[in-house]
Amino acid sequence: MPNEEKVESEVRFIVDTNVGHLVRKLRMLGYDTLFINPVEDADLIRIAGEEGRIIISADRGLFERRRLKSGKVKGFLVDTYQDHLLQLQQIAQRFCREGRAPLIRCVECNTLLVPKGREAAREKVPPYVFQTVQSYSYCPRCDQFFWEGDHVKRMRAVMERL
Repeated sequence: MPNEEKVESEVRFIVDTNVGHLVRKLRMLGYDTLFINPVEDADLIRIAGEEGRIIISADRGLFERRRLKSGKVKGFLVDTYQDHLLQLQQIAQRFCREGRAPLIRCVECNTLLVPKGREAAREKVPPYVFQTVQSYSYCPRCDQFFWEGDHVKRMRAVMERL
């Protein structure tokens, strides 16, 4: 069964389109999470094998493929009848180690965020945010700034439940 073995090395995921709702949450937790939409099953398996990624999918037929069945490519079968938070908890329990740094990746593009000072954000954030926030994270790929706001508090509340 694809959900049995505990993985201890650096965890990198590739998420199938049928469970795309997990992508941003896995990135929020700090995990390198690739998402290609659309993607054919054969490409999903090939990329996972080439890049050492774990496939996250709800497609039972995918796990019947030889490379997944043999264990050459690792995967996790998501139960779509479960609550999204429970799905995330199961993935975190199975693959994710304690002490992982959250909020280090752009939730949109998966790029590692870079710490930036206040002046760098002056023209890129709303005036109120600039006046009240001292430090920022920056995505060089998306050219976006991120800061600790209510959305981050909500994200942290989700992470605490894992």
